[in-house]
Parts: sequence; structure tokens; C-alpha cells
Amino acid sequence: MRRKLVFCLLIGVLATLLIDIVVNAIDRRDRHGNVGGYDVRAERVLEGTVAGKGHVRDGFMYFPLKTAADTIVEVQLGPNEFVERSTFKFKPGDAVIVVGVPVFLNQHAVVLARQVSGMNGTLVLRDDDGVLSLMPTRCERIR
Repeated sequence: MRRKLVFCLLIGVLATLLIDIVVNAIDRRDRHGNVGGYDVRAERVLEGTVAGKGHVRDGFMYFPLKTAADTIVEVQLGPNEFVERSTFKFKPGDAVIVVGVPVFLNQHAVVLARQVSGMNGTLVLRDDDGVLSLMPTRCERIR
């Protein structure tokens, strides 16, 4: 009787661990809660001007981009703390080039930026696979 109880307990623990592994493998969220919506195959290059001041929503920094077609697109840069630590600065009216993926987040159309280039340099927000960086990198001056 005691062996059956230990055996059943062991099977229960193993089943729980296996379920946890499967659930974590399915849940492809990075550390900042961004559901794996970044698909490098869907990347677009958007050119335009900064249409207003950056703002924070749900801990992420956004800015409005006015494209050549006179449409305003919300661009998600990344976590607010990350963007504030970078040396990349822009202001309304600055010309920028955004490489990113258009998605819907909470029923809002946004562009998840991988990199943003302007007169002050280039801010790289995601690596070549689309994974959100944890530290601002490669903010370079354009020569």
C-alpha cells in the first residue's frame, strides 16, 4: 500500500512538471509581456516624421509617426525604462526611418519597432530575430 502511494505521488509530480514545461514552451512571451507578435518576415520600412511627443502606455514608450501618405501610425519603441536609458533622442518634426512589424495590440494598430534611425543615430530595439533587447545597443551617429 505504501509503495502504491509513493508511486502515485511520483507520477503526480512528474505529470505536473511535464505540464509546466509544455505550458511554458507554448507561452512565447518575452520578459516584457510582448506576446510573440514580432515576425521578421512581416517587417516593413516606414519613412516619415515624428508627429508628436512620445508617450507611455502600459509601461511601453510610443510615438506617432506621420508617413508620406499623411497617415499617423503609433510606433512602439519598447519598455519606457529601456528607451529612457538610450542616448537616442527625437522631437516632433524630425525625419525618421522605422523598421518594424505592423500588429494589433489591445485592438490598436501599432508598429513594433526593431530599429529607428534619425539624424541623431540609430536605436536598435530588437535583434535580427526580433527579440526585444534588454539594454539599449548600437546607438550610432550617422556619418
